[in-house]
Order: sequence, then C-alpha cells, then structure tokens
Amino acid sequence: MTRRYLLTSVALFVVVVSLSTGPLTGVDVTQQRVTEFGDGTATIGAVTVDTAAFRVTDGRFGTGVSYLRLPTATVTVTSVTDRPRLVYRVVVPALDVELTETTIVTKPGTYRLAPDDRGMARGTADRSDYSATLTVRVQSFTTDQTIYRENATVEVAA
Repeated sequence: MTRRYLLTSVALFVVVVSLSTGPLTGVDVTQQRVTEFGDGTATIGAVTVDTAAFRVTDGRFGTGVSYLRLPTATVTVTSVTDRPRLVYRVVVPALDVELTETTIVTKPGTYRLAPDDRGMARGTADRSDYSATLTVRVQSFTTDQTIYRENATVEVAA
C-alpha cells in the first residue's frame, strides 16, 4: 500500500510541475545565460586591477612547470543599453602571451574578469621581470571603447 501512495504522489507532483511551468502559464524556470553580444554600450563607474598579483611562480608538487599568475579585473557598471561585452586583454610580448577574457554585460553591477593562469615550460621566464599591457574595453557592434589601460611589470618569483 505504501508504494502505491508514493508512486501516485510522485506522478501527481510531476504533472503539477509540468503544467505550472509550461507554455500555458508563461512561467519560465530556466536560467538561460546570454551568450551573444550585440549593440549597445555601458557606462563604467570604476575599474580595478591588482597588478601586484601579476607574477611568474613555480608550479606545485614538482611539476616542472612555471605559471603566469594573472590579475583579476573588477569592473563596476553603472548603466547598460542592449548587450555589450567587457573585454579584458593581457599581453606579455617577451613571453609570447596574449590572453583575452570576455563577459556579456546585461545589467548594472560588478563584473569580475578572471583569466586562468598560464602554464609555461620551466626556464621560459628566465629574466627577473617582464613588461605587460592590460586593457579593458566595452565592445559591441556599434562601439569599441577602451576604459582602462595600464603597463605593468610581471615579477618572476625566485
């Protein structure tokens, strides 16, 4: 008897959820992320990049790999029209590194652009420091505006 009530309850629950979130009620329970940028622009309140975190360090556990540790760019957006994107670009010419991180801007708020660390063969970074350029842009089909540009030094940990 217990199994029959359980089976009936589960079936009833599935039917109720299916009907209440279907096209007849207009309730959408999915969270589809906007993946394509379009027209528009964004007004930027502030951009911060912790360039002190920019360095080359040895990998852990004796991997024999050095890692370029990249700083996170934090961008405060005060207003948005349509779907522009933020583009964070890091270039270290002497290490032949050019990385880009992007995110679509859909509403005002704080956005973090955090590129992954870059692995390099040991001995690639043989000097004590390297020059790098960091830029953050607001980009869409109708605009391409540089909102932050800084030259930074990449320290190589001993």
